Amino acid sequence: MGHHFDSPESRADSRINITDNYVFHGAAPGSAVVIMCVSPLAGLPSPFTGTAQARTFRPSCAYDFRFDTDDDARVDRIARFVFDGDSAPQAWTLSVLDGDEARDHHGIGRMIGRGVSGQQTEVAGFGKVWVGDAGDPFWLDAVAAKTFIDSLLGGGAWQPDTFSTGNPTTGATNVIGIVAELLPEWVAGQAFNLYTTVSANDHGHWTQVQRCGKPNLAATFLDDPKNSLRYNSSDPDTDRAQFGAVVAETTSRLVAAAGTHEQPPAYGEIVADSLLPDMIPFNPERAASFGFAGINGRALGDDFGAVVYSCVFNFPMRTALAPLADSRSSFPYLAPARPLPSGYGSEVAVPPRNQG
Repeated sequence: MGHHFDSPESRADSRINITDNYVFHGAAPGSAVVIMCVSPLAGLPSPFTGTAQARTFRPSCAYDFRFDTDDDARVDRIARFVFDGDSAPQAWTLSVLDGDEARDHHGIGRMIGRGVSGQQTEVAGFGKVWVGDAGDPFWLDAVAAKTFIDSLLGGGAWQPDTFSTGNPTTGATNVIGIVAELLPEWVAGQAFNLYTTVSANDHGHWTQVQRCGKPNLAATFLDDPKNSLRYNSSDPDTDRAQFGAVVAETTSRLVAAAGTHEQPPAYGEIVADSLLPDMIPFNPERAASFGFAGINGRALGDDFGAVVYSCVFNFPMRTALAPLADSRSSFPYLAPARPLPSGYGSEVAVPPRNQG
């Protein structure tokens, strides 16, 4: 489910659990919208701990939008949100870090704005900001997808029509989100790669505890404690060296089981090159699309599941779903928070995850 529950640490504290990222064109020509969603099943019991998933951000942590502007998979600019208090509404501050300071774990940056969750805030020279409860925008039949993959790797038959049963896993659930509609001058018509992180403040030293780039990469390929810890504490410039082999090997096993490529190991390397480093590329001067012709951002209605898993399986996969109907067409774009289900069971399901 995106990066929902992708590590033991995020299962223990949903406030550091980034679920998904989005980047697409804003309302004004040349603007860009960036979105980070956190805390899957917000307000509902965790399937791992039984306690309610958080509806507020973790105080004193840094929630970063990280921009690589020279295509070297290293951060060049950070828009950093830090929250106060444990209950809503939360106050937040926004700082910007550039260049070497963005890459320095002691970097503080320059504070450019303040606001309160639940309210739209204009930040001079930056853009509009909104923070708060929202409907989870992730749409995939993640339970069926996980079952399908596990069955195939376990020797089951190749039955691509069972990849999706048409049930949106998170269609009735919420997250907490950070939305920024960046001014054209802040984007400056510049292509960039986006990823997000959460870092804990350890006596002035920022320790990265969570990272998210493309949808479902960590959940599909790195869903074990060892790889998850390495991924969440590292940077995208090391992704190919650290995780290329596991992405290639997993893909090779899948296409071998499916019989969809004559040279599974070689095809696995192609997929690793395609998916890594784990960032979302976006050129604001081109059409936004997470599509079969390539990736340029990710909009709320993009069928990423069909795109990613068609790539992984080397076969046209169907998600058998329509985009969620409650997303908004204008700022803050995320759907309003949905009424929480009265019970926790068949209405809300998460795929089983590896625990070993």
